[in-house]
Amino acid sequence: MACNHGEKACTTHDSGNYYDLSRLSASKDYEFTTPSGHKYVLNVCKHISKEVWNPHVDKPEDVAGYTERAHGGFSLGDVNTTVLVREGNPVILMTDGSPCPNAGNQTASTAIRFICDSSAGTGNPNMIATLPPDEENACSFFVEWRTEMACPTSEGSVFGTIVSVLAIIVAVLFALYVVGGTLYNRYVLELQGMDQIPKLSFFSFYDAMEYVRDCVDRVKYRSSDAWHSRNWGAQSWGSGGARAGSGGAGYGGLRSTPEEAETMLGGPPGWLDEQDEDDAEAARHASAPPPGSQVENHGSQRPGMDESGVIRL
Repeated sequence: MACNHGEKACTTHDSGNYYDLSRLSASKDYEFTTPSGHKYVLNVCKHISKEVWNPHVDKPEDVAGYTERAHGGFSLGDVNTTVLVREGNPVILMTDGSPCPNAGNQTASTAIRFICDSSAGTGNPNMIATLPPDEENACSFFVEWRTEMACPTSEGSVFGTIVSVLAIIVAVLFALYVVGGTLYNRYVLELQGMDQIPKLSFFSFYDAMEYVRDCVDRVKYRSSDAWHSRNWGAQSWGSGGARAGSGGAGYGGLRSTPEEAETMLGGPPGWLDEQDEDDAEAARHASAPPPGSQVENHGSQRPGMDESGVIRL
């Protein structure tokens, strides 16, 4: 297995173009049949999934192309992740296959030429020639593969990867919300039909965001208020008489928000009315003469009618 220096596996740059054949690596092998009836199995930049049978190679786990012959399995070559470009077409060469029949130490090899065809989709490999022509004894294979994956593409960036990961996370969270909400509505709220599917509208999302922002602002306000109060309180405690003159500034860290302060000053419902009644009652008691004051001042009353209607001279 080889790789161009500075290139990712199964990719390459050429004349300002970027080619990425790793998208053709598949969990399921590509299978095709030649007009003569011989069946072949291929994969791109990875070994084949099919179990090989006696291919006579050092590393059967690296076989990337395979066919079966009368005397056993035959490897077309090992995995190779180096991509070459010939006449604008990406090419992969696979070597170190099974020993060639009647060719001494020569081993099988395969050249796969990928042709850009945006209308072909993934496409399929096609055997265009073998050497020698007799496929049962062939040792060199030439494959042509028309696919849109062979067209120049844009090189992926770190930003694109981050966006993809975030999109996957959002999709998973949304799926959990739908599943969890459905189960809750069905078994807790005992809803049926379409009512058990949780509803997510723009307004509920907006309200949720407003609630989060309000909580954040509240925490920031409390934190800022506590910080300033600690600084002022420390000066008050250390200045002796300045503590009393500050009006309790040392406790500024316990102050509430303006809305809470207004509510606290208003008191509970009816509290101001009760306090007004208490003030009026206290005023009446203050203006009334104390008990016994009439008896003590009886001798000193001036002529006229007293409180009981008796005329005094």
